[in-house]
Amino acid sequence: MTIRNLGKFYGTTLLIGLISTLLVSLIFGYDRLTVYLVKGQIGEFLAAFIWFIGYGLLIASISQLAYFSYLFIHQLGMGIFRSAWNPIQAVITVFALFDLVYFRFLRFGRQQGDIQQFIWIPILILIAAILVSYFKVKMTKTNVVIPAMFFMIVMTTVELIPFLRVEDTTWLYCTIFPLLLCNAYQLLILPKYNEASQQERYARKVAKGEIVPEKKAAVKNTRVVAKKKKR
Repeated sequence: MTIRNLGKFYGTTLLIGLISTLLVSLIFGYDRLTVYLVKGQIGEFLAAFIWFIGYGLLIASISQLAYFSYLFIHQLGMGIFRSAWNPIQAVITVFALFDLVYFRFLRFGRQQGDIQQFIWIPILILIAAILVSYFKVKMTKTNVVIPAMFFMIVMTTVELIPFLRVEDTTWLYCTIFPLLLCNAYQLLILPKYNEASQQERYARKVAKGEIVPEKKAAVKNTRVVAKKKKR
């Protein structure tokens, strides 16, 4: 990927994380942000608003770091395990979904004995993973269901670990939705940026005269063939 497209890719991801975090915070973080606006405390609202802007940028940066880490892990797994890499990813994905419920329940739900309130997180992540995998397969026209599910479930779980340890669900709400959106965007859009980067490199080489454009080369070959036939 060229630096120009990498900058666009990173900048758009930051923007998605920023906007989604602010929107979610206005709804689920009512007592930390919206309440100041309702009470007319503009100074406090602006301070909290700026804080959530930084929080959204942080979440987007974490998402992008996790995505590039996954690209490295995926290539490493394919190199080491080869055809066994997909089954390994599937097993890890199932364990990640189970751990999302089990370990949070052990930490906060043991006394209550009600596990239902801890199921919504893996269900939400699973639904998002299925939708993203469907569109990824449709866009690439290849069977990438397991890698897409692995990234959307396992890597999102890894990103959420610090927030899963906190009982206050406000931060969990303000984190999980931006993370899913940023992860989905990166997984679906990266091939387009790679293709645009290849086209840019090709255009630069043509401009420098390092290579002949395909159309011109085809025309020259046609003329050469025509001259040979006349002779």
